[in-house]
Amino acid sequence: MQRLYGLWWEPGSNDKVPGVLTVHDDGGGELELVGGFVLREFEEPVPGITTWPNKRRDTPVLLGDADGKRITLVNCIPTLTRGGLGDTPTFQRFLSDQVLIGAWLEARDEPAFRDAYIRLENLTAWSALKSLSYTVDRSKENGSTATIRPSEEESVEVDGWKYTLSMSERGFRYMRTRQTTTVSGDVTARVVVQPPDGTSMMEINHRVHELSDLLTLATGKPSGLISLTLTHMEADEWTEPRGSDTTIHKLPIPVEVFGRRIYDASPDEPAHPTHEFRFTLDDMPFAELMPRWLKIRRESPAACNVYFGSEYAPATYTEMRLFSMAVSAEALHRSSFGEKGADASDSFVTEARSIIKKSFEKGPLREWVLQRTQPGATFKERMHYLAAVPDAQAVATLIPDIPDWARKLTAARNGVAHNAGEKITPEANRLFAQTRNLIALVMMSRLGLPAATQLRAATETML
Repeated sequence: MQRLYGLWWEPGSNDKVPGVLTVHDDGGGELELVGGFVLREFEEPVPGITTWPNKRRDTPVLLGDADGKRITLVNCIPTLTRGGLGDTPTFQRFLSDQVLIGAWLEARDEPAFRDAYIRLENLTAWSALKSLSYTVDRSKENGSTATIRPSEEESVEVDGWKYTLSMSERGFRYMRTRQTTTVSGDVTARVVVQPPDGTSMMEINHRVHELSDLLTLATGKPSGLISLTLTHMEADEWTEPRGSDTTIHKLPIPVEVFGRRIYDASPDEPAHPTHEFRFTLDDMPFAELMPRWLKIRRESPAACNVYFGSEYAPATYTEMRLFSMAVSAEALHRSSFGEKGADASDSFVTEARSIIKKSFEKGPLREWVLQRTQPGATFKERMHYLAAVPDAQAVATLIPDIPDWARKLTAARNGVAHNAGEKITPEANRLFAQTRNLIALVMMSRLGLPAATQLRAATETML
């Protein structure tokens, strides 16, 4: 947690209010003002008569100059206002979605940034970049050695955006106490995202979500954002204060971003063993994986939002978890494969509807039959098709009886959706796990990961 004291104002206004900003450990910002902003919106229904219809202005952005730092608060919500009935408040409190320390923005969609440095949970282990190596020799002569070496960056361009995976090496450090001398060194993976032109904070947020979802899919563990640092399009100017050198140097302006996320990262917790990951960059190079992943993620936003949202959210009732997976599976099939897997073709259904119209008189019965005779795949047919997408052996490892699984999942999904869980099966937990893992295998298959990788993931990380 950090607290920053300074003056705060709305974009385009000269009225500045003293206050303190608290950036909490979860990234959320809380601004408390001594005074405040008049947010009431008054109306004048007739000349000379002013009324307040209980309306307030939105405050999408607030700016601050605190402890010598430029600060932008994004998506600010007033939670408490005291005093100020028709006048300036005496106290005001805001909560903000994101806090940007280092720059002022006039609007959320202002294209103010030229790159972003993103660090995510599990990225260092998953990237499999060999920057750190060590040996342990039990003999007294040789002892132990460790080496930190630069690793080659891996870059790829997708739709004009450049994604670069690199390692940040800090080298070895020595720490001496009155008891011991400790030698330590570390390497940290990061992804640098560079747009073709200046981009906004909102666009950067989308890229962070896409990368987080990729790491979550690959590792099978929720992968939260550890840090996000942006570089402003503008630059600070600096000249040597002493001497005759008057050269103006351009210094990049780093902007630290804090914000509440659906999942809080725990960067200091012990790392997950890589053998528990579904796949790593040893299975497919970064330059091949990223374009394929972004295509899948952007083709199926609804399916991915439900699937990964369930991965990040705390565990809840089995019925809701199972229903979320069923919704995600159906949406994934629809966005990726359309109506493939339907037993009846569109022409067959059209002919059947024509016969129904000729055979039944107009009325509720005919409408009821027509409503249930629609083109397209049923939920059960979609599930059968999805199960045939990944490697057959990998799927069989997780779902030995596909028709039985599809039938029970359909009944459970309909039971939750239409009967408030009355028809939920006692096997709900197993159905949830099978469907969750099948969706992961389908995405891995669409990424082009080989059958051996899919089978390894199924047998070693999903059972």
